[in-house]
Amino acid sequence: MGKRLANWVFRFLKVSKLYNEVVEQDCNRNINSQIRGDLQRLLTSVNENNPFFVGKFSEFLQTNDTVSDDDFLRAYSKLPAFSKQDYANAGVSVMPAELGSKVNELELQFAGKPFQTLKRLRNGDFIMPMATGGSSSLPLKVHMPKHHMFSMLFTFFKCWYRMGWRPGEKILVFYPRNTYNIDDLAKFNKIGWLSGFRIQLFDKIDKDSIHSLVDELNSFRPKMLLVFPSPLNMIAETIRKHKLPLKHHPELINTSGETFFDCQRKNIASVFAESKVEDSYGSVELGEIAHETEGGLEVFSNVSYVETAPNENGKPEMVVTSLKMTEFPFIRYKMKDIADIEFRRSADGTERYVISNIEGKDSNYILSHSGERFYPSFFNSFVNDLNAVFDDSITEIKVFERGQKQLEVQFIVHAGSNQDEIADAARKILCEKMGAEMEYVIRFVDFIDHDYRRKYRVIERIGDVEYAGGIVGNREKIKSIGAESANDDITEKAEDTIREEGSRERSAT
Repeated sequence: MGKRLANWVFRFLKVSKLYNEVVEQDCNRNINSQIRGDLQRLLTSVNENNPFFVGKFSEFLQTNDTVSDDDFLRAYSKLPAFSKQDYANAGVSVMPAELGSKVNELELQFAGKPFQTLKRLRNGDFIMPMATGGSSSLPLKVHMPKHHMFSMLFTFFKCWYRMGWRPGEKILVFYPRNTYNIDDLAKFNKIGWLSGFRIQLFDKIDKDSIHSLVDELNSFRPKMLLVFPSPLNMIAETIRKHKLPLKHHPELINTSGETFFDCQRKNIASVFAESKVEDSYGSVELGEIAHETEGGLEVFSNVSYVETAPNENGKPEMVVTSLKMTEFPFIRYKMKDIADIEFRRSADGTERYVISNIEGKDSNYILSHSGERFYPSFFNSFVNDLNAVFDDSITEIKVFERGQKQLEVQFIVHAGSNQDEIADAARKILCEKMGAEMEYVIRFVDFIDHDYRRKYRVIERIGDVEYAGGIVGNREKIKSIGAESANDDITEKAEDTIREEGSRERSAT
């Protein structure tokens, strides 16, 4: 019944063709030629019709009309890149003028009325706002008409499709309350029992919320579970510790939105032994961009074009162009994420762009006493080295910046692990790699108490607070975390939060 209903909904909404183009089709031959064609069409359209981009690409299009694909892409890499600040300043001028003038009257409100909303979705007389947050606390409101919204939505379907899920098969979303547009979607999802799509929201990760999730997994028996990596790791840890009766292992578990450490993967696999766990990469603005494959994450080349360019620190910063979203186009958008991009061609002629060595935001590092930067990949290797000696005892790590004189490292370890030996070995490695001038505080905790309305980062720096899915800029959501406005002193609040969290956790040293 679920599959038939899903097919009927796609037909009713008149998005079956778009679903096929985004989800089922792939560029795996002559990728550069297809990307070049998509870029030319996109630039031609916005150069003529978009108030923000009008005229910006005239010379480029004329000069590179007949050059080779490789030369076209090389020239494209020299065009200006646009930051989040550029888009925030531009506002609705990034949209075609006829849409930008109607954003207020056409704003879509779910309001728990699924059938009325379905009619609006079918007719396309709506614009759905999606707010982003970010470590800069700069809100960016993206306005999405029908084609844009479904283009973005279907990038998530593409991840699940690659894993083996098909529309109508059971899927359970376990997400933090009051992030992204998840609360609105939960209200809208009153017909979820028909489609096999359920949303379970949580306020915090603890034994009660995880017990409730396990009950739902056992009764609903979804084929796929959608969850962030760190909550999933805490779910696995709590199931083991409290011997919760997990009777159903979802066949597929898709994670995204956070750095996924090797120790987390091993711990999760030890509990969800019958589940295939795969990671995805994306953003609030663009949807999903890439999905886990051998050696990295494969870019959806029919949806996005991803480059890198050296930033002010000499690190490869991702620059993304969305090929499907024409109403609020992201063209050479600077993601502020650090990663390597590789073009690979297999012996059979298959071509792929692969994102490897993702570090996350370039602000996400620890600055040592000597001024050297240590990114998440360092701490992933750090834990791997310890686990190689201590039989995979460490299941989670959290690193807190305490200035360039002190670093606090929190571990969650298996019961019975020798904490004193692990702490001594950890300090030794940190002294060798980061310098003996810093003080290294090693703590062992039962639970890392994190407010999941904020992005979970393995490294938590003072003043670098990213709210998940646009809490910043949304006054109602801001009130829920105790801020008075989007422009409050984020640094002070971050320091207070870190101090409060640190005081709650048990020190074993």
